[in-house]
Amino acid sequence: MPLDPKRKGDIKVIAGATVAILLVGGFIFAAMMVTTRGGSGPQCGQLNIGLATDVRNNLENGPYFQTGGGRCGFTLALENDNIVAYKVEQPSGCTALWKFDHWECDGRRISAAKLARYPLSIQTVNDVDTVVVNLGSPAPSSTTTTAATSTTVTSAPVTPATVPGPAR
Repeated sequence: MPLDPKRKGDIKVIAGATVAILLVGGFIFAAMMVTTRGGSGPQCGQLNIGLATDVRNNLENGPYFQTGGGRCGFTLALENDNIVAYKVEQPSGCTALWKFDHWECDGRRISAAKLARYPLSIQTVNDVDTVVVNLGSPAPSSTTTTAATSTTVTSAPVTPATVPGPAR
């Protein structure tokens, strides 16, 4: 049975629309892969938290949460009078939270020494000491590095896990 000319036109429109939808979907998928570079999520960089004196004064009242955007949240705290940035999402998969007088990771008590942290430094910017957290990669939880306060801003990556605060 021969196809009706009107039906032939309908089939061409349906086939053309299907091809167009598949091409647009492929374009959107390719754009998503290019913008995320096939990675698992947003990349975190260095974050200037603020004046070192202000951060230290706030920490006298206890640790507090800071967001770095995406999955780059951290909790600022004082450890042996040093400012540290504990990673909220720990490598083990648990979520580290400060609970009044101790740390918990998914409801279990954990010592601060076992928490992964981000490298942190005190950098002088325009003659003012500022706290800078390097959210690029967490520092190992098993090592504690203490470094002297920086007096100039350099382009070198921030690497110490803990940094002593400015003199009070």
